[in-house]
Amino acid sequence: MTTPDTTSGWVKAAVLMIAAAMIFAVLDGLSKVIANDQSVGQIVWARYTFAIPVLIWASPGTEWRTLFRTRERKNQIIRGLIPLSISISMVLAVRHLPLADATVILYMGPLLVVALSQPLLGEKVRLSAWIGVFAGFLAVLIVTRPGVSDISLYALFPIAAALFYAFFQIFTRKLGAAGERPETTLAWTLAIGMAISTPLAAFTWEPISSLNWLIMIALGLTFGLAQIFIIRAFALAPANRLAPFSYAQIIGAVLFGVVVFGALPDLWTWLGIALIIGAGLYVMKSCG
Repeated sequence: MTTPDTTSGWVKAAVLMIAAAMIFAVLDGLSKVIANDQSVGQIVWARYTFAIPVLIWASPGTEWRTLFRTRERKNQIIRGLIPLSISISMVLAVRHLPLADATVILYMGPLLVVALSQPLLGEKVRLSAWIGVFAGFLAVLIVTRPGVSDISLYALFPIAAALFYAFFQIFTRKLGAAGERPETTLAWTLAIGMAISTPLAAFTWEPISSLNWLIMIALGLTFGLAQIFIIRAFALAPANRLAPFSYAQIIGAVLFGVVVFGALPDLWTWLGIALIIGAGLYVMKSCG
């Protein structure tokens, strides 16, 4: 496994994390587009089933027979269940909440990553990481400007997703530190997700239009790409240091909202976005 505390390793890990976060934003945005037409089971099933081409693309043909060979079976199973929980929670979240709001609530997750990385991974949490993550969380508050009147029971869905997301990052890093191949981790994730989501989709099946089939295929491809990118990022860098870069998903959600839903950000939103970017650059510079 590559030890990442070098400038080149840091840059690669940061770029992969940002790319994964932006793709996750597109993934949730596409889920919202078809959330009123297709069942949660169908959407989650599509994420896993149509991600298989990404796994094939990312894995050398000589390694296909050994994709599921692992010394971390228990952690692979746990890690495979976590994205499934995030997917179900976020599909329900974007069905009932604006995309940006659901994404912002999801990003309670990086705070939990910093809090959990020391007891679960034994990683030292630097002051710069705490500063960067709290600056990012402040940006989240600026973007949403939450008030008591805005609180809804539907917010429980992205809150649950945030908790799962923290453990997702922790276990991804744990497997990377143990030397597990990214392709093996992705294979276990897809296999577990398909095994659970297939019967769920079958029992809740709704007719699918040609356009929605294309969107569902895109869901799988984006899910697969995001997964492989984030797995490789956590194989290169500690979870608590990468956490602030995952805020890029909020930027992606805003852009998707503008292009697809016509939701134009206001001045406060742009201020929050600038603070998020600044926090990520600060952590990369101080930890590089």
